[in-house]
Formats: sequence, structure tokens, C-alpha cells
Amino acid sequence: MNHLPYARGAFTIAQARAKGMRPAGPVIVALNEEPDCDNAIVYANPDEAYRWDWVKGLNVVVLMGKETRLGSILSDIEAREPTQLDVIDTDRGIGWMVLFTKPKLRTLTLPKHQVMDWLGDGEWHKQLNEAKAGHGLVTT
Repeated sequence: MNHLPYARGAFTIAQARAKGMRPAGPVIVALNEEPDCDNAIVYANPDEAYRWDWVKGLNVVVLMGKETRLGSILSDIEAREPTQLDVIDTDRGIGWMVLFTKPKLRTLTLPKHQVMDWLGDGEWHKQLNEAKAGHGLVTT
């Protein structure tokens, strides 16, 4: 697996992880567009295989469109043990939390307000993370 290339933007995150750092919030994996957000962003082609070992312990949000075919990208990411893996369809404004991909994909539909927050200013997620931090819970 280590012989695979990094998706665009992932190598910088991997270097930081090697130094014991992590992104402040979830990592966005963009498959269909360039998102407008402050999160760390990785650009991937769902038809290509990439190195995902750097996602271990991170929250990952995959942004796709209604025409996007995911291929094996979700199972490839899940195999590297992110803390949470979400998928947001930016065209339809719907999203899912990936529960597991094997033996077959199982998801939980995200509430509409969470999806709209990802597609908007992220204020709800910021407030949630502040509340978690106030109680000593991990927010990344």
C-alpha cells in the first residue's frame, strides 16, 4: 500500500502527521469540485488508488456529486481506520455516515441540518466542537 501515490494535498498532511500534528478539523476529500472551506482539502479521482494511511484517527468527509462513481475509495479510506467517515453529495444536499464498507456498504443518513452546515458556513460543527472541547472530548 505504501507504494501508491498520495492524492493531491495529502502529502502535506502526511508530513505533518509524521511530526505528531493533525488537522484542526475533518479532512475534506473532494471528488467533484473545489470546496470553499477552511478545512484541510485533498483532491482525489475515485477511479485511482491512493495511499490513505495518513487518515488513521482523523475525521474524513468525502464530497461527491450526483454523477460521481465512488469505486473503491470509501473502502480504501475505511481500511486505514479514520475516526469517522462521512459522504456528502453536494449536488443533492444529502449525506451519510459510513458505518462500514465490508462485506457491503452500510450507511446512516445524516440529518439535513448537518449536511447543510457542511455545504454552508460550518457554524453548527464549530459550536459542536467547542462544546466537546469544553468537556475534554477530542474534536478532530
